[in-house]
Amino acid sequence: MPTLLRLEDSLERVRAGLERRARRISGRVGEELAAHVGRPGKMLRARFCLLLSQALGVDSNKAESAARAMELVHNASLLHDDCVDSAETRRGVPTPNAVYGSTVALLLGDLAFSQGLEEAIDISPSAPQLLVTTVREMTVGELQEEFLKGDLELSVDSYMGIAARKTGALFEWAGSVLSELSPFPHERADPPRLACAAGILLQIVDDIHDYTLPESVTGKDPGADLANRRVTLPAILALQSPAHRAKFLALWESADAAAIARFLKDEGFVDRTRAKGRELVDSMLSLCGHLPCKPEAAELRLFIEIMARREF
Repeated sequence: MPTLLRLEDSLERVRAGLERRARRISGRVGEELAAHVGRPGKMLRARFCLLLSQALGVDSNKAESAARAMELVHNASLLHDDCVDSAETRRGVPTPNAVYGSTVALLLGDLAFSQGLEEAIDISPSAPQLLVTTVREMTVGELQEEFLKGDLELSVDSYMGIAARKTGALFEWAGSVLSELSPFPHERADPPRLACAAGILLQIVDDIHDYTLPESVTGKDPGADLANRRVTLPAILALQSPAHRAKFLALWESADAAAIARFLKDEGFVDRTRAKGRELVDSMLSLCGHLPCKPEAAELRLFIEIMARREF
């Protein structure tokens, strides 16, 4: 069966599995609350996981469990993030913290993580242990981002390190687990490196979207990073430019999100951020060339390009 047809079949089974998990807990917490635990979003993590698994020749049942675990742990992080940020919308609908309050939303996040851990138990003996370590790294990344909020001296390297923990760690977990499960010879360090880079790329693209896409497309509050005083990559690049630093600082003090977004776009810092993402993509495409199943690796390369260029 062609790779993309197998992918869509696998994605359907991942969605069905998430729905089963929601039904399983709905009798205890109610259907409305349970739906938030396993509700799929863009499914970018699941797609990447499944395509990487195919490029490594991993059993589809194990790969689908890994994809579900990624989606559940990601949902847990979003439920918690929305409480931290006091976000009112996510994926175009009111957030649980806006509807039920932060206490309920945080507990739903804990429930989502426990469901993801259950999926990991079915994959391999090391998968749940690695997932616990992964959630620790994600939390450290979130804490670092919180402590560095408003830090106008944040470096590109520090930003990349935070992204590697906050977003890349969950991808890296999938890469490590799938690499271990692959029956074919390959460099074991390559899949986790490739996967972590995919997570960082996702963060870079999302940071660009905070300045470029309307709420009707992103499904969340516009200018959320600016409103929460997060210094993301476009702003870091502007601050590092001697010719633009003073102007950016003045706009930052004004807290005018629309003016800051226009400045970063007009002065080319959004495009420079895209160029940084392109550097990452090129390194990822090179790693894809080392994966054992070549036709499937070619499909993964195409998906990486879509991730980099997406406008959703």
